Amino acid sequence: MWNIPIITPLLGYLMKLCYIIFKNYGLALIVFTLITKLITVPFQIKQQKNTARLAKFQPQLKKLQNKYGNNKEKYQEEMMKLYTEEGINPMGSCLPMIITMVILFSIIGVVYAPLKYVSNIDGNSFHLTSSTSEDISDAEALVTDTIIIADKIKSEANGKTYSELTDKEKNDIFTEKVLKDGGKINGVKLKSVSDDYEESLENVEKVFSEYFPDDKNFTKFLLDEKKISNRLYSRPQLLMFKISDNGYGQMFDVVDKKIGEELKRVDYTFFGIPLSEMPSWSSIYLLIPVSSFLFQLILTFISQRYQKKNNPTANSAGMGMNLILYIMPVFSFYIAFSFPVGLGLYWTLTSFYSLIQTIILNKIYTPERVEAMAEKDAKKKKKKKGFYQRALEMQQSQAGQISTNASDDDADEDRKLTKAERKQAELKRLQEARKRMAEKYGDEYKE
Repeated sequence: MWNIPIITPLLGYLMKLCYIIFKNYGLALIVFTLITKLITVPFQIKQQKNTARLAKFQPQLKKLQNKYGNNKEKYQEEMMKLYTEEGINPMGSCLPMIITMVILFSIIGVVYAPLKYVSNIDGNSFHLTSSTSEDISDAEALVTDTIIIADKIKSEANGKTYSELTDKEKNDIFTEKVLKDGGKINGVKLKSVSDDYEESLENVEKVFSEYFPDDKNFTKFLLDEKKISNRLYSRPQLLMFKISDNGYGQMFDVVDKKIGEELKRVDYTFFGIPLSEMPSWSSIYLLIPVSSFLFQLILTFISQRYQKKNNPTANSAGMGMNLILYIMPVFSFYIAFSFPVGLGLYWTLTSFYSLIQTIILNKIYTPERVEAMAEKDAKKKKKKKGFYQRALEMQQSQAGQISTNASDDDADEDRKLTKAERKQAELKRLQEARKRMAEKYGDEYKE
């Protein structure tokens, strides 16, 4: 869901380059976020110019609205004509928003898969082979399957360690059915993510028999809600860092020794804060979603302030619109709170950079300066027909064609009539035209 073809891998390589330079995922994320924001700057400038010009032409649009009243067709036609003449694209503000959302959903896949995009498991800094991806997938499956088996041992082994289990108990617990059925662990339903249950059972059995046969703390750690948030159960790569940080990383040697080595080498922290942690109401990590909310709230107020300054003639927003303005800050808090600290940090940084960017762009691209730039652009665009101009010409052409065909038909009919009959026919056509116009605009027609 969180992997967008082409875009996510490209952003992954960019993140990897940042990590190679800074050797810390948190610092790399700060620079990475700045770079992604700089990528969108040209689109933001275009949006700023378009928004400023739209604000300047609001009085003219208001005049058109008052002039044509309920005649929506004529109003739309004149509005398109005005946009064409002034080189304004009313949909120009949508592109930066779309790009921002695409990058957000792409970066989620990158933050959720630090081993895939930052590690050197295949021994090559900028290449991921299919075998490497398969090894990482096997390690992810091992995490899920080990938690399922650990929960089964806890519920059915009466506190025994693996070595204390009888052969029958081991056969009952380590079965394909257990992995297929999974179970509800700390309120989260878990099932094996692997299709090769035989290999999965063999790997999990090795973990318990060769690495932690007498360690009750291992099973206890995997199922401890205070140490592992249940929201992390669906993020196996982040769980792998948690397991490694708590001294159990050797379990991944079952799949590939390089995985355990990379889990220790990759610094997946931000000033000592593990980015795999999940915020909660009682943890210090709550500062991340709170910061995200505050930055987005300030951004909302600043944007409103500049909007009123640049467009003083605009109507004040009603209560409904004011409520909508607060949706984004609340959404920012939700994103940063619902996902691991790594993604929350990215979202918070995005809000902060957007705030700085908004202030700078509004200082540079004032309505006066935008208008001066637009006059230069208008001269260049006269040679090139825009979308709205082509649409308007097509509409006028169709109307002209209909009028021409009607005139030709009338002319053929007139040739067959006498002078008196032609005069009577013209009067009838005139009356019909007046009647149609009256019906169209809601006027009372009298002959």
